[in-house]
Amino acid sequence: MTSGIPDSIMALVVKQDGYNPNPEGGIHFETMEPYLEFKEIAVPDLAAGQVLVGMAMAPINPSDLHFLKGEYGQPRRAGKPAGFEGVGTVIAAGEDPYAQSLIGTRVSFAATPDGTGTWATHAVAEAMLCIPQPDSVGDHDAAGFIVNPLTAAAMFEEAKAAGSPGIVLTAGASQVSKFIVALARDSGLDSICIVRRDVHNQVLTDLGATVILNQTEDDFAAELTSTMKERKPRFFIDAVADATSTQVFNAMGKDSTWMIYGSLSPETPPLPNTGELIFRNKVIKGFWLSPWLSGAALDEKLAVFAEVQARFSDGRWSTEVGATVKLDSAVETLVEALADPRGKVFIQP
Repeated sequence: MTSGIPDSIMALVVKQDGYNPNPEGGIHFETMEPYLEFKEIAVPDLAAGQVLVGMAMAPINPSDLHFLKGEYGQPRRAGKPAGFEGVGTVIAAGEDPYAQSLIGTRVSFAATPDGTGTWATHAVAEAMLCIPQPDSVGDHDAAGFIVNPLTAAAMFEEAKAAGSPGIVLTAGASQVSKFIVALARDSGLDSICIVRRDVHNQVLTDLGATVILNQTEDDFAAELTSTMKERKPRFFIDAVADATSTQVFNAMGKDSTWMIYGSLSPETPPLPNTGELIFRNKVIKGFWLSPWLSGAALDEKLAVFAEVQARFSDGRWSTEVGATVKLDSAVETLVEALADPRGKVFIQP
């Protein structure tokens, strides 16, 4: 192996193959031991358009946790490192000139099936999916630059295109929701956040949330109905997909859209009255970032990348950090770290 390039990688590798034949829903874990193993693996050979990244940090997103349980849109592959995104410095590259030009560059990137996951000391990535980052974007923001921020930006653009005067958000205190609240504020749109705890209410208010509703309060149903009548939002962005989600959608007016991008709840949401769909022109649809990344026009993606980078650079967006765990002890410490609702958890080599 070339000087400076490791002979092996230490990684948190997936222990199971394929999909879960009996999906449970939700992302609660009692232990990580059935799902992850910390071990040494060989450094893969680089294809022409690939780079080897020395990892600085990687986030743990709900999509990562659904993937570990075999309940995500791509199958698990036992023995491969987990982790969908991260930040690090390119230390080697394949023969492609663009890949070669990235050597020494600090980049955010998304993992692909042909590469390796980011919960590792090093990762193989596609050069064309690497986003060079300026020093003004810190490691925590750069590590989580793709999945949550781009999901937020892309879904917000759909809400704007629908002409809705406001957006309803479940998991109102999540990173995605916080990003969308700030986008709505800057565009003059209402944001109505549904939360389970009041611990983040001040943060949401400071970001510009118009209304915050706690679904555990006795007056939630009445407050929800009143808010829908007053604010008249027609776009609902949902990370939870449960009975409360259906309740929210039923309270919304005609021509409303329910966009589901996550399933944080283990329960299956009941369908709304079919008359809502037939006679009131209401729509239920899903959103997954992967098809958007592959299918959106290049100028659209570049505009979103630039907007996300600018917001992290000037402080309009920031990542709320809950905990940072070390790679070599993550199997033992992740469950406790993930139980803290105050921010995102990161893995560091």
